[in-house]
Amino acid sequence: MNRDVLKLPNLLTIFRMIMSVVLYGLFMRHFRYDLSTGSLFLFILYLVIALTDLVDGIIARKFDMITELGKELDPLADKVLVFLMLFAFYRIGLFPLWIIVPVFLRDLFVNWLRKRSRSLGIGFKTSNLAKAKTAVQMIFIGFVMALPAAQSLPVPPELYRLLADLSSGNAIPIMMTVIMIFTVYTGVDYYLKYQKEANRSNK
Repeated sequence: MNRDVLKLPNLLTIFRMIMSVVLYGLFMRHFRYDLSTGSLFLFILYLVIALTDLVDGIIARKFDMITELGKELDPLADKVLVFLMLFAFYRIGLFPLWIIVPVFLRDLFVNWLRKRSRSLGIGFKTSNLAKAKTAVQMIFIGFVMALPAAQSLPVPPELYRLLADLSSGNAIPIMMTVIMIFTVYTGVDYYLKYQKEANRSNK
């Protein structure tokens, strides 16, 4: 067994992937049975899972535990969390499937570019734009989950109505459409950089 698996940052990353599946299951159960409680718990659970992404990175850098396995697992864990929750949002009717399909296809394309770059000996690093994309996706998921969580609290009627309007109106589909466009753009950015490096290596 690869001993790197047992290093704390990698264990936290694996924990994040497992808990992402658990969160998805709890989230779907919550809406399938129209439970009146639990939204706040789901939101807190999401925050805990998302925060492990920061914690494992801090630990890895501070204690010199950065590994090749960790470099592979960390973005994979992010994708598992984001993809499961976006798919969950689609399943409960927050937005149509076509909005999230390009997000999934973009990642398949970028994974192909990464493997292609390695086969050609071209460097392929996660761009700052892609990191921003992941952060925006995480914040969006947190925002969507915070809406019902806030509604479960004793808030003023005016705020409750605002939260209800945000949950059921066009705000969420519009925000997801913008995120989808930004996500696809990061894929195009990767491709342009890949082409530039590939042309340089062929000279």
